[in-house]
Amino acid sequence: MKFTVRIQYGLQALLELALNHGSGPIQIKDIADNQNVPIKFLEQILVVLKRGGLVASTRGRTGGYNLARRPSEISVKDLIEALEGPIELTNKKMKKSPVLFEAFDRIQGGIKSDLAKLTLAELALKERAQERVYNYSI
Repeated sequence: MKFTVRIQYGLQALLELALNHGSGPIQIKDIADNQNVPIKFLEQILVVLKRGGLVASTRGRTGGYNLARRPSEISVKDLIEALEGPIELTNKKMKKSPVLFEAFDRIQGGIKSDLAKLTLAELALKERAQERVYNYSI
């Protein structure tokens, strides 16, 4: 399993919004510049994330994007499912081999559980800690 560039850029955009949570809307150009994401691709991603209820937008000169919920309420699983649909390692054909189905169903459950536990708040906290390390080194 490999995460798509779309998921990576979506995570970068949500991380940027989480890092600036509570400071008002962030313009798409600023998100793209700060996260080094192509603006046209980012526009498409943010439309999908808005439809998925993860971000909200504000129009106007001072408009931009905000998280639709607190960073602690948005998981990596939420983002992946908003952009790519349900996470599925198993399928109906696999049921022909109960051993394989059971093994992959267990793996799938673990992946979903881990991704659901990993929130934007946790990622933002780690990002801030990493920035402090870089700022204090000589």
